[in-house]
Amino acid sequence: MQFPLIKINEFFKSTKAKEGVTSLWGNFGVGKTTLSLQTAKKYALNRKKVLYIYTKPNLPFIKISNVFENNLEDVLENDLFIHTTNFDDLFNLIFNLEFGVLDDLKTKNGALNLIIVDSMTDLYRLELNRDKKGKNFVLNYKLNQMLANLVSLKQKYEIDILIINETSRRTIEGQTYELESGGNVMQYWVANSIKIERIDIANNRKFILHRGNDNNSFLLNTTLTKHGFE
Repeated sequence: MQFPLIKINEFFKSTKAKEGVTSLWGNFGVGKTTLSLQTAKKYALNRKKVLYIYTKPNLPFIKISNVFENNLEDVLENDLFIHTTNFDDLFNLIFNLEFGVLDDLKTKNGALNLIIVDSMTDLYRLELNRDKKGKNFVLNYKLNQMLANLVSLKQKYEIDILIINETSRRTIEGQTYELESGGNVMQYWVANSIKIERIDIANNRKFILHRGNDNNSFLLNTTLTKHGFE
């Protein structure tokens, strides 16, 4: 993965970190989509093809315009946006990527270099129902299959994978912990992660970077502007 911030790239430059899927997660409004758009911009300006799958109700046109700035036309030439707001549609899209979008892009001058899914579990969480265990089992199975397919695409085609995820909370022995939405499924498939947190200073954010299975982590403070993180 190549991110727009040098210190993030330095942390993830090891061989282990390059092997797995990377997740970007945190609470609502911390800047996850902004950083993912900056990443898409960096790839596109280097003439690398990006597939950006967006699952929330409305595409963030203003945010896209602010992040891409004067490079909007050049970036959109190499970025393909797909908007879906239905979990089954998202599942079918990701499950059939290899024989759908990838083949189509190959015929249009250039292989795919980066897939971004923003967000991976938003639609999944909307479908969950505490009283319908059978349905929840199917949802977990589909989430597992989507992540397995993305990992397979990374390994087979050397495509970078960035998934945007939400924050969930779990209480153990009276103490509440924050973790990625999707629970054990996400823990199994995600190798590297970036958690974004607010801090007391307005428009400043703390990044918590975690790399592979070596238990290495790194804290990074950044500033969020209209055009992205600096």
